[in-house]
Amino acid sequence: MSESVGMDGDIEGVRRENARLSAELAEAKAAEASARRDEARYRAILEAQSELICRFLPDGRLTYVNDAYCRYFERSRESLLGHVFTPLVPDEDQKVLAAQLATLSRSNPVVVTEHRVIRADGSVAWQRWTDQALFDEAGQLVELQAVGSDITQAREVEDKVREQNDELERAAVVRAGQLRNFHALAECVPDAVAFVNAQGVIFYANPAYLRLTGTATSPVGKALLELHPEVQAVIEEAMRGAQTSGWWQSELLMTPEGAGELAVLMTLVSIGSPQEEAGAMALMLRDVSAERRAEAERTALQAQVIEAQESVIRELSTPLLPLADEVLALPLIGVIDSARASVVLETLLEGVVAHQASTVLIDVTGVGVVDSHVADALIRTAKAVRLLGAEVVLTGIQPHVAQTLVTLGVEVGAIVTLRSLKDGIAFAMQRKGR
Repeated sequence: MSESVGMDGDIEGVRRENARLSAELAEAKAAEASARRDEARYRAILEAQSELICRFLPDGRLTYVNDAYCRYFERSRESLLGHVFTPLVPDEDQKVLAAQLATLSRSNPVVVTEHRVIRADGSVAWQRWTDQALFDEAGQLVELQAVGSDITQAREVEDKVREQNDELERAAVVRAGQLRNFHALAECVPDAVAFVNAQGVIFYANPAYLRLTGTATSPVGKALLELHPEVQAVIEEAMRGAQTSGWWQSELLMTPEGAGELAVLMTLVSIGSPQEEAGAMALMLRDVSAERRAEAERTALQAQVIEAQESVIRELSTPLLPLADEVLALPLIGVIDSARASVVLETLLEGVVAHQASTVLIDVTGVGVVDSHVADALIRTAKAVRLLGAEVVLTGIQPHVAQTLVTLGVEVGAIVTLRSLKDGIAFAMQRKGR
């Protein structure tokens, strides 16, 4: 009886254990089904992502790739899983990528990398990957999970911006060198140089400007009209001209303090200032006072030379020769115009007075043409000489000249005419002996 009761108890225990195990099995199956559903949802989420997602072992063999990864590289999932991904990366980038992945640790489980990849058509593109290392309980790296995206366009933009920045930096270096050179040049040139804005306010002036204008303090910040009120109208005209046509130049008189009046060549050119200020202009002033004085001296000297030459020419063209006491001879050669006729009259009258002459011989042997004007001049000369108490004897009239005078109806009147200068001299000697 007792044995039967004990056996029943054992059976009941086995039943309870079976029930427990069945419950645990059912729970495990339910958990497995839930895990499968979660994995399916997880994979569905991964497959729906536009980013490239993959998992790979420490040796680089791929264990998972999503559809976006396959589409990007135009490869099937079967051709990728179980194979290393490094053939998709250029050789020179593989070393850099390996060095970056080598920095992963439990304390630093995530690294962001950028490298190039080779696409199916052979073209090279840029990708950015966020790699996360997965470690076991012992701290050993077992797998890596990575999320990537194509950044080719962004890198091209960055490269273009970088090139532009480099070009701008180079241009800035060149510009800075040019500005230094200009500043060094402007500081030592003898001409006054200043930059003014559209309102005529100075924002740079070299030392020569201070010397020329007699300014004791820096003119920067002051208006040209304020500094040079004596030429206000000219400056206003210059600014309008430079802004309209690009440049203006003229000479003017300035009266800087302590320097008296200066002749200055002023040039105003419309430019872009170092600060790219719209409407800026470059002003250049050159003291030309010494040049103008030298020009005036040259002009005066030239006038003196011309006057001396004219005096010599007058003497040569009207050679008044004293032949004897109270006897003068004036041989004429060449063409006689109104100007020369005036010189002849002036020379002859001065000679009569100076030599107290009583007889004047005018020889026209060398005069090729005698027209009414020449004849009139000779008659007027004879009349003027007669008023001074002397007698005019005209010698050397050639046949063709005599014919011309007759044709023109010129009346020589009471003027004594002789064939040659020799006859004239004889006549004057006889007249003197009376």
